[in-house]
Amino acid sequence: MIVNKSALITGASSGIGAAIARTLVEAGVNVALMARREEVLREVGSTLSDQSRLLILPGDVTVESDVRDAINQTVSKFGSLDILVNNAGYGVFKPVDEMTLEEFRGMIDVNLQGVFLATKYGLEQMYKQGKGGDIVTISSIAGKNGFAGGGGYCASKFGVMGLMESVFHEARSRNVRVITITPGSVDTPFFHDVGMTPPNREHILQPEDVAVTVLGALVLPERALIRELDIRPANPKRG
Repeated sequence: MIVNKSALITGASSGIGAAIARTLVEAGVNVALMARREEVLREVGSTLSDQSRLLILPGDVTVESDVRDAINQTVSKFGSLDILVNNAGYGVFKPVDEMTLEEFRGMIDVNLQGVFLATKYGLEQMYKQGKGGDIVTISSIAGKNGFAGGGGYCASKFGVMGLMESVFHEARSRNVRVITITPGSVDTPFFHDVGMTPPNREHILQPEDVAVTVLGALVLPERALIRELDIRPANPKRG
C-alpha cells in the first residue's frame, strides 16, 4: 500500500515529473515537488486533486544544500521520506566536436550529479527511518544506446545506469527498492527545450504512460521489485 506515503519528485515542474505527481496524489501519496522554477511548480501544484498532500520546494538538484533542504522539508511536512523520484533532466544534442565543455558539464551536473545527490541524501534518510523505501530514477533508453549527436546526454545517462545498478546492490539489504525506468521518446516540453521536434507526437509515449508505469512498480508487494524497465512507443512509425 502506498496510501499516505510521502514522495519527493525532482524535475516536477512539467512533463514526466508533473504527471508522476498527479498520479501519486490520486493514489493517496503526499508529494513534495522540487524544481528551479517556483511559479511553474505552483501551476503544477494547482492541478493536483488534493492540495493537502502538496509541498512546493524550489531548488536546484545540482546544489547540495538545496537537495538536503528539500529532503528535510519533506520529512518535516509529511513525517517521512518513503519514495524518491529522480526525474530532473537536461539535454544538449550536437556532435562532440561542436559541444562546449560548459554544455557537457551541464548535463553531467544535472543528469548524473543531481541523481547522485538526491539518492545519497534520500538513502541516508530512509536508512535512518529504518522502514525501507523506494528510489525511482527516470533514466532513458539513451542510457543503453548511443546515437549521433547524443554524446554528452548518453554519457550522463549511461552514468546514471551504472550508479543505480550499484545503489541497487547496496540498498536492497536495507529494504530500499531501487527502480530504474528507461523510457523511449516521450512527448514532453523536453523536445522544445532542446530545439527538437518530437517524432509522430500522436504515437510516441505520453508523460502519463511513464507515470502509470512508476505507480505500477511502487504498488507491487514489498517482497517484489522491478529493478529496471524499458517503456517504449508501441509503434512510433505508425502512419
